Amino acid sequence: MTRRSILIQIFLFLVLCVSCRSQPVKLNDGTVEPIYERLLINSTIQKRFDDIDPKQTVFTLDEIFVLSLDKTERLAISAEKNFVADAKIRSAYGAWMPKLSLRSSQYWGAFPGSILPGVRFFARQNIMTGLTEYTGIVGARLSREAEEQSLRAEAAAHFLNLADLALQLELNQTLRDKTAEILKLTERSLGELRRRVALGRSRRSESLRTEAKMKQKQAELLTVTERCAQLARQIQFISGVSGDFSIKVETEPYDVPEGEVEKNFPARADILLGKLIVDIRKNEVEAAFGNHLPQIYLEGSYRPPIIPDSPQSYYGGVVAEIPLFSGMQTVENQNIAKSALRQAELELKQAERKARLELADARAALIQSKAEVAAFEEAVRIAEKNYATQIGEARLSLATNLEVIQSLEDYQTNLVAAENARYRAKLARIRYFIAGGHLFRYKGAD
Repeated sequence: MTRRSILIQIFLFLVLCVSCRSQPVKLNDGTVEPIYERLLINSTIQKRFDDIDPKQTVFTLDEIFVLSLDKTERLAISAEKNFVADAKIRSAYGAWMPKLSLRSSQYWGAFPGSILPGVRFFARQNIMTGLTEYTGIVGARLSREAEEQSLRAEAAAHFLNLADLALQLELNQTLRDKTAEILKLTERSLGELRRRVALGRSRRSESLRTEAKMKQKQAELLTVTERCAQLARQIQFISGVSGDFSIKVETEPYDVPEGEVEKNFPARADILLGKLIVDIRKNEVEAAFGNHLPQIYLEGSYRPPIIPDSPQSYYGGVVAEIPLFSGMQTVENQNIAKSALRQAELELKQAERKARLELADARAALIQSKAEVAAFEEAVRIAEKNYATQIGEARLSLATNLEVIQSLEDYQTNLVAAENARYRAKLARIRYFIAGGHLFRYKGAD
């Protein structure tokens, strides 16, 4: 091999290293690494890190997610695995490069002239060592794709977790406001009841029971207010936002037309990950069978002359090694690789079945939650009408104050149930969208 061809190989290898290199993930540096940018490009998320002001007071779900990319260790771990996978690709291509080494030796007890001490340079250029180089490159590239799918799966789970927190915050903020309204109505009823007790038109026990209801509402208001603060702190921890803020969760963009449900399902990250693992195991089987093939390489050595009349100081040639027997290691490695392939195929089938079940559960939850919302909204309307009717009847002495308070209690119960149903419906819509593989689309899905 000439010096020029060696230099060309080294140059091409360096170019490959630069093109495959990814950046380590750094958190809390006010930037988002290119690996996340690539993830967002193939997604339905329109916002980008530079478009978001962390000091604004109203955020969308997409904005909270993008901000969290610079704060979340869980995603950074998956991104670092992609960095390692890139390094393995460069290492696999490096197996084709020449190997150079320098050896210095000093011998004792050797016959004169049989072994010469000193410094010697060794060089080796692999041509074929079974299928090691080929399968090493293929396996490294498949592993890189697998880590990309793993990152997609982690990002989708992270997005769903953030959506749940944001919807819980929205729910509890609404419940806080509604509870405050109910508390004011209870206080108004208690004031009227105390006036009637003073006039002898109502019993003292009714006033005490209403006062107990008011204290209960005050406690509920404190509880739901603290729950809002807890959820806000969790979101601040994940996303890095500070101060008072709110999240506007619009779930309409996550509606999936019935005909589009199955379109992107095969490109779900977990299914693609399972298929890639099967391909990795097939590649390992090829590598195991490749150990039967010969190893062919170029080998050379050069030793600077020690004395002017020293023997030949360099050699070079082609070496071929044919494996004959390896203590059953080659055969058993094949059996291990074939078993790992069968396991991967079974795991892929299991992943597909689980994905189908998850999609079916998400669809059923969405349908049921929509029906619940409609039913509870009607219940709220009726309960509110009943409360207004009870107030009117109480003024005509056709209903007691306790009946008014009970109707207010029924109104609040249905109000809370309706808001919880809306929360479940919104979360189910996002979950169904993600279960169908629509959030982080794969570039090869179309």
